[in-house]
Amino acid sequence: MDTKFVGMALIAVAVLSLTAAQILIKSRLGLLGAIPLSPRELLAYGLQLAADWAIWIGIGGLLVASLLWYAAISRLPLSVAYPFAALSYPLIFFGSLVLLRETFSWQALGGNVMIVLGVLLIASSTQG
Repeated sequence: MDTKFVGMALIAVAVLSLTAAQILIKSRLGLLGAIPLSPRELLAYGLQLAADWAIWIGIGGLLVASLLWYAAISRLPLSVAYPFAALSYPLIFFGSLVLLRETFSWQALGGNVMIVLGVLLIASSTQG
């Protein structure tokens, strides 16, 4: 199988795994409240996090994303692979709007469109 194709497929799954994990973790943190900064409160909060199965699934998703990313960059030049990691930004932006009901802004949309256009520009320059 083509090494470049496998590498790009691994990046795609890594980005999707990272996106899902971030949205899941954020949804749980939204229920538990902001992470406290005082050591005494932080310990109690940490115990709540440790007891939350969804947090563990999110951590697992981050681990999977990392392993897939390393598998991808072992097959591709980093200068080709790394721009595609930026696709997590627009995916998380849209996921946070739809799943977390976060506030929409035109500036954020514009920035995310520019990220996608930048990745497409880089991808078109690496053909060949």
